[in-house]
Amino acid sequence: MKRLAATCALAALCVFPVAAAAQEYTQGTSYVEPRGGVYGTTNPNVNVVGTYGGAAGHYVMDGVALEAEGLGYAVDQKTKTATPQGMASKSETNNAVGVAGMAKWNFVRTPKGTLFVGAGGGGVFADKELPEGGQKNSGMGQTDLGGTVSLGKNVSLRAAGRYQHLGSFSDKGLDSLGGNLGLKISF
Repeated sequence: MKRLAATCALAALCVFPVAAAAQEYTQGTSYVEPRGGVYGTTNPNVNVVGTYGGAAGHYVMDGVALEAEGLGYAVDQKTKTATPQGMASKSETNNAVGVAGMAKWNFVRTPKGTLFVGAGGGGVFADKELPEGGQKNSGMGQTDLGGTVSLGKNVSLRAAGRYQHLGSFSDKGLDSLGGNLGLKISF
């Protein structure tokens, strides 16, 4: 994932060599953003979800970006196995990869920062059933509410709260709520 993000960043710098101001968000500018997050869940068999990875986006209109996101997931979940004495459960990490497309609207834009909303969806591909009793490969949906703060000419710190549904779109899926941080590099 790190190699993919580095390759995308290098390719983008070769294609779009002109740096854009961090808070410009004008049509035709692009960005790459390494990001990570932590989420709590409503599922009693899942304790916490951690994410790591990144995104690349392009502004198709002033303040409106289309983004491709690739994340790794570390899901701390309980698995149950039958024993002669009944059911035993143990906590283990379920690793997954998710890919998503998102649309983001920066509805407040100033030279020092922005506020934005975003929504999108994609797929998640896990080592084991996500959560226990669910599916290994399924869809996902997500929404963001967050903001950015300019750190320099073309770098911003981004923080977002996110609702995310992982796994099947049924009672065997997983709802999570948390936040993520990213370092947005505009060009």
